[in-house]
Amino acid sequence: MKDLWLKKNNQAANTYMDEVSRANQFTSHHNGYIKAPVKILRCIGLSAFEKLILMDLIAYMSDKTLCYPTIEMIARDVGCSSKSIERHIKELEDKKMILVSQDRKNNTYYLPNYLHYHPYLLMSEKTHEFIGSVRKQVNERELTLWVRGIVKRDEFKAFTARLQKLHEFRFPTDKFAEKEILDSYAQFLRLELAKRFPSDVNVQ
Repeated sequence: MKDLWLKKNNQAANTYMDEVSRANQFTSHHNGYIKAPVKILRCIGLSAFEKLILMDLIAYMSDKTLCYPTIEMIARDVGCSSKSIERHIKELEDKKMILVSQDRKNNTYYLPNYLHYHPYLLMSEKTHEFIGSVRKQVNERELTLWVRGIVKRDEFKAFTARLQKLHEFRFPTDKFAEKEILDSYAQFLRLELAKRFPSDVNVQ
């Protein structure tokens, strides 16, 4: 019995998680699981707590389009203070990752429409795509630090704002506008990486 946790699981992770979610030998609380896109889990530009809160809200929504957990419920779920939850929820709202209504005693939360076109997800995915093309050419730890710096820069915010504006005021002629903006962002990354690692990387 002492070696119970030292044995490797031999099931595929998705199958194993399904089994874990349905286990109810000792308690039937929190059975089930959520669909959380990897794009959200690995979204560059969202903090760790923002991702946890967003996934917790998705879990509360489940098969509905809204949820209204209290701040204290989310704080217990995520493992931080209620003040921190309030701050991170405001940040998620400012980034338009969630919509918040205060019509009830508790906030009511919704997901925005066209989340798959969301600027933060598009920018994140383009950044990951770029990282994948250069990560073997430079020190990976230095690359991680460089990416963190890029996300904080005004240029990153400007590209995100351009995508957001397109998202809000789309015209029929804007069919390929996202690609043009993201391609410009990729070019910006190439130029900045060459400045940071001038002798280490040859980016096409």
